[in-house]
Amino acid sequence: CTGEEDSHGTHGAGTIAAAWNNGGIAGITDSTHVKLMVLKALGGSEGKGSPESVIEAMKYAEANGADICNLSFGSGNCTPEFEAAIRDSKMLFVVAAGNGNQYQVGYDIDKSPGTSAAYLKDEVGEVQNVITVGNLLFNGRLDDSSNYGAVSVDLAAPGTYILSTIPGDSYAYMSGTSMAAPMVTGAAALIYSARTDLSLQDIKTAILST
Repeated sequence: CTGEEDSHGTHGAGTIAAAWNNGGIAGITDSTHVKLMVLKALGGSEGKGSPESVIEAMKYAEANGADICNLSFGSGNCTPEFEAAIRDSKMLFVVAAGNGNQYQVGYDIDKSPGTSAAYLKDEVGEVQNVITVGNLLFNGRLDDSSNYGAVSVDLAAPGTYILSTIPGDSYAYMSGTSMAAPMVTGAAALIYSARTDLSLQDIKTAILST
């Protein structure tokens, strides 16, 4: 990602795979073990886009060899076509649970979806290729801004005051479920690269059961 408007994506990419030996931050994994495919489907000063552009990016990624897809965004406009693109894909998707209401107070997305993460789960949470991630504080408690849901959210990962890369060869702290999801994406990619005998579904099971 390049340009000031791409700080969010660059930050997530660094969490996943910033080089382990460059003297800055270290990603969960690095390019020795995994390759990042960076696709820009959202943009502008507010980082917005359309479901169609995200679908196009996801299909491009899969067609060009991607196995795991990080989705650090939310939307109240989760179209049937977007849902179908997720369900029909062979990739594993790691999705941010969302950062609460207009007051940044997290809520139960099982009861009030309002975010793409909830729309991707049915009434018993059975979407085999999705892991939805909340924002965990350093002390093991859920951040007040993090959405949650017994069905819709699978686990939480560190997402508050995370230091990572931003454009301009620099670093910044950011917080939110968008920062937590890349933690899980990096872990999934690292396991998948080390255990070539495991399927992506095996990777999901390993993460959620250990």
